[in-house]
Amino acid sequence: MKLTDRKKEILKEVISRFIGSPEPVSSQNIAENAGLKLSPATIRKEMAELEEMGYLAHPHTSAGRVPSDMGYRYFVDNFIKDKIKAGPGIGEVLPEIYIDVDKDMEIENILKKSSEELARITKYLSMIVAPAIYQSKFRHIELLELSKKNLLLVLITDTGRVSKRNFLIEGTYNNLDFQSVANMLNLQLRDRNIMDLDFSMLKINENDSYLVPFIKKIIDIIKNCAHEAFLYNRVFVYGASSIICHPDFIDLKKIHRILGIIENEYMLADILLNFSREEEFIIKIGAEIFSEGPDDLGLVASRYNIYKHSQGMIGVLGPKRMDYYKVANIVNAFVNNLKKLFN
Repeated sequence: MKLTDRKKEILKEVISRFIGSPEPVSSQNIAENAGLKLSPATIRKEMAELEEMGYLAHPHTSAGRVPSDMGYRYFVDNFIKDKIKAGPGIGEVLPEIYIDVDKDMEIENILKKSSEELARITKYLSMIVAPAIYQSKFRHIELLELSKKNLLLVLITDTGRVSKRNFLIEGTYNNLDFQSVANMLNLQLRDRNIMDLDFSMLKINENDSYLVPFIKKIIDIIKNCAHEAFLYNRVFVYGASSIICHPDFIDLKKIHRILGIIENEYMLADILLNFSREEEFIIKIGAEIFSEGPDDLGLVASRYNIYKHSQGMIGVLGPKRMDYYKVANIVNAFVNNLKKLFN
């Protein structure tokens, strides 16, 4: 059976109307409001064939139809994807983004505020994954003595990421030695990629040669911070209460399944990061999102950059019948807003 132009228009009308209201769409509704100049009987026949082809589904308790995952995918790929790339059209106004920041604010605090604002605007669950530390550059360290031979290393990257590590030292060193080593590394390693740090980069005075074992240990600890960061990225999730308030999720079993997903922040981060390997901007629908889990959600996500070398992800998770065009443009607006903030 062929997907004719008439079927495409009817499919578009069904999905557009279902996005506006979670009620199954009837042939009578389309005949009276879509301006297609087709009788309800003709539309009903076309909708039945669209159901047979897999683009629509038919709830048992209703005479109307609802989109299937396949229908949503066709709608996104053929009706709105190019419009998303072009940005909002004339007369289409996006909500104003307001994030209160100052020049001394850490980047992760900016991402947290952005996540809260994104959830407020979309009324869905927002997720922002911070760039991993291994993408970052060395900015500064502090060495603090907690007790005898027990030190705390505080590492700060150019993206504002802060990592802390406790460690024990061997040998006899004092506070002046700790300060001397911190000053040396802060001066000579600043703006070096953390994954590329190496002892050979340093110039050490002959008088400081006794510090070499200690310096090598500090560099190893800094690189371990980066290696451990491969296991997780900092993720900011906001708006859990918003998503379950939608009429799509009145069923308690659905709410329970969805809460089980959104409470696992690092799983959400992994999902975003795995999808980001496919392409820069993604829309995933229903069963495309989770291999095992709820299939009644939709996801819109995009990569963003901090400076040129650090990359994170920003995403919105909502009901499958979300307005993908509107949400995609909001996500794009946030990506551009983050770019301006970080510049």
